[in-house]
Amino acid sequence: MSDIPPTGLRERKKQQTRHRLETAAVAIVDEEGLDRLTIDAISERAEVSPRTFFNYFDSKEDAILGLRTEEGTRRLVAEVVCELPSAPLVDNVLEMLMRVSDSAILDHELRERRREVLHRHPELLSRHFGHMGRMLGPLAEGTQALMARDEGVDADATRDPHAEIVMMACGAGLHAAMTELTLTGTDLTTDDAAARVRSRAASLVRETIERLS
Repeated sequence: MSDIPPTGLRERKKQQTRHRLETAAVAIVDEEGLDRLTIDAISERAEVSPRTFFNYFDSKEDAILGLRTEEGTRRLVAEVVCELPSAPLVDNVLEMLMRVSDSAILDHELRERRREVLHRHPELLSRHFGHMGRMLGPLAEGTQALMARDEGVDADATRDPHAEIVMMACGAGLHAAMTELTLTGTDLTTDDAAARVRSRAASLVRETIERLS
């Protein structure tokens, strides 16, 4: 297993603030309706200033969905890639994906409440799917940067189609691991939950690759 270092204190505090904002936005819509959602209401419930809100999201809709801007995603991916040590590609790509989607990946209640909100307000889905498409570019670029570092080649070369395949496979592995662990009643609130999810996802990706060989 690779030795991925823990996230730094500053980054953890930013993750916690972002998580509070997302949770507040989803809770307000779930409890009071979309019409009652305002940036002031989200900020008050999350105990931050409206100015702080805009450090994390462009709009109240993005807070509901947990959406970063494309540039914000690209900047975070670049920071994570620089921080990650030399390790097997699968482990590093999984770590990158988990840090980019940190806010809800281990919060089952938030994921379920968000799913219910999307069910009641399908008009949000177009924004959600559009964002997913925009994230593919930065995440594939991050994967290619990790591949280039491992292989000692130019990361700025023409987009390697293998990078997107690796990234998508790891994303599917994370989803499968989360589903499996949730269904088996695994406690994902513990301090080592992220490491357990990443480890299981890595095993699933590697097992799948072996089956394809």
